[in-house]
Amino acid sequence: MMDATELLLDVRNLSVRFDNPAKPPALSDVSFTLGKGEILGIVGETGAGKSLLARAIIDMLPAEARITEGEVLVNGQSISRMTDEQKRGFRGGEVALIGTNAKALLDPVVTVGEQIARVLRAHRGIGKAEAWNESIRLFEQVGIVNPERRAHAYPHELSGGMAQRVVIAMALIAQPKILLADDATLGLDATIQLQVLDLLVQKGRELGLAVVLITHDLGMVASYCDRVGIMKSGQLLELESIRSFLTDGPKHPYSRELLEAAKVRPLPMSTKHVHSEVDTAPLLEVTDLVKTFHIKGTSEVVRAVDHVSLSIRRGETLALVGESGSGKTTMGQCLVRLLQPDSGSIRFDGTETSTYSDKQFRAVRRRMQMVFQEPYVALNPRWRVRDLVAEPLNLGEPLTRSQKATRVLELLDLVGIARSKAEVYPHELTAGEQKRVGVARALAVNPDFVIFDEPTTALDIRVRAQIIDLVRDLQKRMGLSALFITHDLNSVRSLAHYVAVMRHGKIVEQGPTEQIFANPRESYTRKLLNAELPIEIRPDVDARSLQTAEEL
Repeated sequence: MMDATELLLDVRNLSVRFDNPAKPPALSDVSFTLGKGEILGIVGETGAGKSLLARAIIDMLPAEARITEGEVLVNGQSISRMTDEQKRGFRGGEVALIGTNAKALLDPVVTVGEQIARVLRAHRGIGKAEAWNESIRLFEQVGIVNPERRAHAYPHELSGGMAQRVVIAMALIAQPKILLADDATLGLDATIQLQVLDLLVQKGRELGLAVVLITHDLGMVASYCDRVGIMKSGQLLELESIRSFLTDGPKHPYSRELLEAAKVRPLPMSTKHVHSEVDTAPLLEVTDLVKTFHIKGTSEVVRAVDHVSLSIRRGETLALVGESGSGKTTMGQCLVRLLQPDSGSIRFDGTETSTYSDKQFRAVRRRMQMVFQEPYVALNPRWRVRDLVAEPLNLGEPLTRSQKATRVLELLDLVGIARSKAEVYPHELTAGEQKRVGVARALAVNPDFVIFDEPTTALDIRVRAQIIDLVRDLQKRMGLSALFITHDLNSVRSLAHYVAVMRHGKIVEQGPTEQIFANPRESYTRKLLNAELPIEIRPDVDARSLQTAEEL
């Protein structure tokens, strides 16, 4: 039983409804407690109510939402009984919220140091000079290099990881007792995510904060949290210690489904490619490929792809991994001629394609397709799904309207989208369905080779597993060759036969997936692999050495 003096947060039978009475409760009878120094992971898929729960705790619900039952107590005080003045001190003072996309949370026209100082002046009532000096000290505490110089920077001048550290500093500066991190590392590279989480947890332990990590990443919860709560449709289905959850297994069927979907599923032996003398010739062979960009207004040249060489055989998947800005997507776009490389050779099925004119490349494009990272951006919002899937069919043999309609339905079946969705628009689809439409478009003309650009990034646990299963099934049924561009290392082990590690435009290491994961040669590869958060009981995070702030 938790000592009453240790109890910081007490959520009692909390229910929240929106104004529409026809809709079920957005939160229904949610209860949990959180003590000093404790870290709770709240896991669930999109729409589960995780973010709404955080906003209810900090009393910042949307205008159309209200608490209908239950209450939230912080340090024994009910937030519903606070005056408006007390609530202003409570938000950021007693409880602080860290959200997704740090740069969007910061004021773009005010230096980050001044933004921190403003929070200090509001909550601690100190003068300008003292607030500024205190901001610099806090920047040092959260590992920001050259804090004085960084304090004078604007948000756009910071990296994603550095901006996230600023937001953490802003959350900590008024010395709150409870920290709510709502998908605070979503979209960050794995190495940067690890640094930010290490910092967040380290500071939470040092200051004795109660921390709620809201996420859809069970690996993160396994590595950093004391307990895990599973949410679905506004309900807290299960609340267990992380050790019990992983060793004894979840109690609720939905929790078991999530855990199973999140685990790495290595390629079965039947799909591991064994080369014969007939298929040793690569389908795709890239030699010394170079792509540079000139920075406008300067003489500086960026080598996005710097003398890259790789090959992929029929039926193989090569994973191209690396951090943001390493050149992975540029590489993929060069292969399908969305970008023109400066030099080097691209041979597809034995034919040099880098020197082809656009007209000559049209026939190759039918055999080489790309599934884009952000499918919604790549889908015309004014077209129905049937039109989006039918468009690539114009690259192939002429078809009648009836034949096109039949082919569209076949493709929807192939990628697991209900035929009824043929008549809807992209905004009416889930993120997973949008990804599937992108895959259907790529497969429409029966290509031999597909580039998948971050197909599993930022997806819900089960949707990510479904996309992995879809790609594996398509490869087995159609004999596809694929380039899998990603920084999701769990997905790499589930999909790829080979791995190439890219950094600053260069391939620094490549080889069979099992070999790279078991015995990486390069320090950069080891750094990437160490940032993976497997779903298993691990030593306490404090035992791990923190990455240096310079790496941000």
